[in-house]
Amino acid sequence: MRRSARILSFSLPVLALVADAACGSPALRAAEQGDSAKLRAEIAEKHERGKLSNDEAADLARAVAEREIATATDEATALARLRETRACAAELDDALGERMKKRDGAGAEAALSRLEDGKLGDGDARAWLDDADDRWRAVGARTLHREEDRARRQAAILDPSARVRRSAIRAAATAKDASDLDLLFETARVDPELMLRNEALRSMSAILRGLDDKARDKARPKAAELAVKLRDLWTAGDDALKEDVAVAWGLAPVFENGGREALRVAVANEKGPGAIAAAGVVMRSASKDPELMTSASALLARTIVDGSRRDRLHALAVARAEGPVLDAIRKAAQDDDREVKVPVLARLLDSKPDRDAARRELVAIAGYGVQGSSGKADDPRALEHAIRARHALAAAGELRIQAWIEQELAASEAQRKTSAASALAALGRPARAALLLADPDPSVRTRVACTLMTASRR
Repeated sequence: MRRSARILSFSLPVLALVADAACGSPALRAAEQGDSAKLRAEIAEKHERGKLSNDEAADLARAVAEREIATATDEATALARLRETRACAAELDDALGERMKKRDGAGAEAALSRLEDGKLGDGDARAWLDDADDRWRAVGARTLHREEDRARRQAAILDPSARVRRSAIRAAATAKDASDLDLLFETARVDPELMLRNEALRSMSAILRGLDDKARDKARPKAAELAVKLRDLWTAGDDALKEDVAVAWGLAPVFENGGREALRVAVANEKGPGAIAAAGVVMRSASKDPELMTSASALLARTIVDGSRRDRLHALAVARAEGPVLDAIRKAAQDDDREVKVPVLARLLDSKPDRDAARRELVAIAGYGVQGSSGKADDPRALEHAIRARHALAAAGELRIQAWIEQELAASEAQRKTSAASALAALGRPARAALLLADPDPSVRTRVACTLMTASRR
């Protein structure tokens, strides 16, 4: 009897561990049940012991996000949760599959996300092609990329519903049918929805990229005509449209049939966002064209030194840090305007000769508002610059600023908290943001959950 008792006594902890593993950890159960207090306590305890891995944090994040989607009580709330988790929709497919069973706007949004992520078959989605509700009809229209769909796809590009038009335009990008180019150009020119004009240009670019050599030869006359037409769009378009026009000019066969000349003129004779976008296209796609590269580099270097704040930041984002551009970036690093100085220093982290000095300056900026430092954090602009500097250092793997970032997890503003979670993910420490999965704000919970799940893919 005593031997049996000892065996039973010895086995109880093992049985408890097995049962715990079968049912999930206490933290996971709390996440699934929406018990924020218990979840916070479990995560805090694991943090104290250094036992919460990035993978376990991602599991908790998935449970939290799934529950937020499942328990959204109205359409507007459900749509907000779906849009906050769009980047990690693949991890939440079961929850989206359940949500799309409800015939409302959020259900349609879930169905469209699943379709675009390859989780919902075209055959199932095509059942909604003739749906009376344009939100669901848009899901069906996204499947109109087969050769036999040409007439129906082109009709859908002209549909009264902007939702349906957007899906049909995206379907055209998948179909890569050159016969859609004229209609897409007209859409880019006159569609009442400005975002759809940009979508149409992007689909045109996708079609041009998808042409094989034989099709490109055949499309040369059409490409030359398109290059000229795009100039009209460039002249009349806003900054966003000009960027998409520049991308289209840079693609074969348009580049070889008028696009190169259009880019040359834009870079040499213009300034502002459109010209910067054109220079960025040159930097990305025309590296074997010395004349264009020299002209683009000169424009970007001038802008980084002397442009408006907005244009300087734009040029920094698209430029290669080499040659005259790198010299301009070094000069801009002396600027007193920290809106420019912080991203400039971030770019210099990629330059070996400049890295150490840039890191020291960023650390000095990033230290503002840190608990225990001298002085009060009463300057909101300086605090914003500090947060951006911490992000730059996190992206560069600067572990010594981890504690500074973690202080932001206790901020009162939702944006500061979610921003800190993103910085910790960039630093390779996403699990340290897991306490925000129990935040009182459901938007913070879902946005951080998505950050933790996407970080686990790396």
